[in-house]
Amino acid sequence: PDDIIVIDPESEYRPLIEGLGGEVIEVSATSPNHINAMDMEQGYGDGENPVVLKSEFLLSLCEQLIGAGKLSAKEKSVIDRCTAQVYRDYIRSGYHGAVPTLQDFHAELLRQPEKEAQDVALAIELFTDGSLNTFAKPTNVDMSNRLICFNIQSLGEQLKPVAMLSMLEYINTAVMSNERNDPKAATWVYFDEIYLLLRDSLSANFLYTSWKRFRKYNAYATGITQNVKDLLSSREVENIFENSDFVYMLNQAGGDRQILAKQLGISTHQLSYVTHSSEGEGLLFYGSTILPFVDHFPKNTELYRIMTTKPQELKKEDE
Repeated sequence: PDDIIVIDPESEYRPLIEGLGGEVIEVSATSPNHINAMDMEQGYGDGENPVVLKSEFLLSLCEQLIGAGKLSAKEKSVIDRCTAQVYRDYIRSGYHGAVPTLQDFHAELLRQPEKEAQDVALAIELFTDGSLNTFAKPTNVDMSNRLICFNIQSLGEQLKPVAMLSMLEYINTAVMSNERNDPKAATWVYFDEIYLLLRDSLSANFLYTSWKRFRKYNAYATGITQNVKDLLSSREVENIFENSDFVYMLNQAGGDRQILAKQLGISTHQLSYVTHSSEGEGLLFYGSTILPFVDHFPKNTELYRIMTTKPQELKKEDE
C-alpha cells in the first residue's frame, strides 16, 4: 500500500484526512504534539553514513537558528563531533532503545570544553529546552499511519525555520524507509501553498533536490499554488518545472498565463482554456502532451463535503 504525506499551511485538509482515517499533526509552539527532528532508524541514509547525513542536517538547523553564514569553522567542527557522540550508543546497540533528541544534542554541546560549543548551545536553547521545543523531544504522535498531514497554520515565525527543516527531514527519511520496506509501494508528497517553502533558500534547495531524487525511491512530489508569477522568478522553481512530468492548470491570471505560456510552450489557442475558465476546467500537461479537460465533481457527495474549502459552503455546513 502507498503512503501519503500532506503539508497543509491553511488548515484546509483536516476533514478529508480524518474522513479517510489519516493522522493530522498540529505543528505549533503550543501544540502538545512533538516530532523528534533527530529520529533515525536502521537503514537511514540508504547506504550512506547516517551520522554524516544527520550532521549535515544539524549544521543546516543550527545555521538557520544562528544566521546564514554565521557558523564558524570551529562551531561546525563542534556540531559534527557532538552529532557523532550523541548517536554513538544508539547506533552501536543496533538502533534499539531511545532515539537521541535535540535536547540530548544540546546537553552534549554543554559537556564540551570549547567556548564555541557553549555559544552554539546558548543559541539553540530556545528550541531545545525553551518554549519552542516542539521538535526537541521524543515523537509522541502516530507516524505509522499511511496518511499523514502536517497542519502548520499556527506555526509562528520564530519556530518556522526549525519546523520546515524538521518536516522536510522527516519526509526525506519516510520516502527512503517506505521504499526500503516495500519497493512496490509509492510515497505521494503534497506541498500545498508551496510558495511558503520556496521563500527560504534551504527548503527551496531541498524541494529542488527532492523533485530529482524522489523517483529513485518510487516517490512523487506535488506542489500546489494559486499564483506562479513570483515562483518562476527563482532558478529552483524553474528546475522543479523542468523535472515535472505532470502539470494540472486551472484558471490563471493574465500575468501568470504569459509566464506559463513561455515556460511550458502553450499556444494562444490552448491558453484560452485557462482564461476566464469555469471551476474544474483547464489544461493537463503530461510529458509533451497538452490536453484541455473538464472535471465537474458532483457536489451532492460525502467526498465533496469533506473536500470543499469554499467559505460559503463551510459556513453552511457549520450551520
